[in-house]
Amino acid sequence: MDNNSIMLFLGFIGSMIPIFTVIVKLNSTITKLNITIQILNKQMENSMKDRTEIHTQLNNHETRIAILEAKGSEKEWKKNLQN
Repeated sequence: MDNNSIMLFLGFIGSMIPIFTVIVKLNSTITKLNITIQILNKQMENSMKDRTEIHTQLNNHETRIAILEAKGSEKEWKKNLQN
């Protein structure tokens, strides 16, 4: 091998180092992004479960209120009949 071949080979390796550095950083960033997306998906699932529970409780509460109001109206109606 002559000096030109060695210089060409070293120049090629020297130019590839920044490219590999960028690829490694990009891979690291993509991995962090994937982890963040997984965490957000879990949080969204938990949030949906919480929301469903809250809506169920609210519907039950509204049903109980409607029953109590109906009973109250029935008592008022019976009271008015007695008078």
